[in-house]
Amino acid sequence: MNRIFLIFFGLIFSITLHAECTMSGISIFPQSGSISKNQNFVIEGYSMSQQTVLGLNKKHSIYLKSGNKKIKLIVTELCIGQYNLTQVIVKPDELLEMGKEYTIIIDSLPKFERLHQINTLTKKYEPFKYTVKTDVDTQSPKVNGNPFELKKTFAQYGCGPSMYIVFSNPAKDQSPLLVKTSVKNLLTGHTATYYLLPNDEQIKVGHDMCSGAFDFDESELYEVSFSFMDSSGNITKWDGPGIRFSKPTIANSQKEE
Repeated sequence: MNRIFLIFFGLIFSITLHAECTMSGISIFPQSGSISKNQNFVIEGYSMSQQTVLGLNKKHSIYLKSGNKKIKLIVTELCIGQYNLTQVIVKPDELLEMGKEYTIIIDSLPKFERLHQINTLTKKYEPFKYTVKTDVDTQSPKVNGNPFELKKTFAQYGCGPSMYIVFSNPAKDQSPLLVKTSVKNLLTGHTATYYLLPNDEQIKVGHDMCSGAFDFDESELYEVSFSFMDSSGNITKWDGPGIRFSKPTIANSQKEE
């Protein structure tokens, strides 16, 4: 039977076509590796795990641990997606120490939650571990030009459609980038905001079969704006007008490459 794989930052959900979507999952950005002394993290909850993310530092303490030392992670921003996703931006309440290894810990997780990632080489579950190898990063991402629409995609799957508007990504940085994306429904005036992880040179705005940051209703016209944030929280803000676009449909979509 054919399978599709959805990747939300560090979390991989395996979903069988024509079957139900999975019910929970927590992912973290970045997944692992080298970080800076003033590193930021994104904690994302899928489906039932959205309540866990909303409860961070309320019901569930979240911190970095190195040896016997714990460093609290402070929630600085909350973004509620429009289709089964919720995320928070967190940062340490003190600078991290150069050369130290840290592990992210969330206390008192529900029984159905697991805070780990799959090592693609060993196929084993591992905790989210990081090593501080970069000093304090204060440089904002460089943006060369403005994003523009590349294409629309629409595909029907077992649990529902996958639909995206794909934009170019003009931003560069030495650390992994996040794109703070705001989509305004021009009919209702409602604006939703979410941090997206660019895919190569592209920014995909929409949702997959089971989840995503943005959904599109009966309205035909929307407007999007972008700001670009590096892994240490340095932001290059959007300084131009919003980009208008129409929602993806079967008629106007192109196939994924």
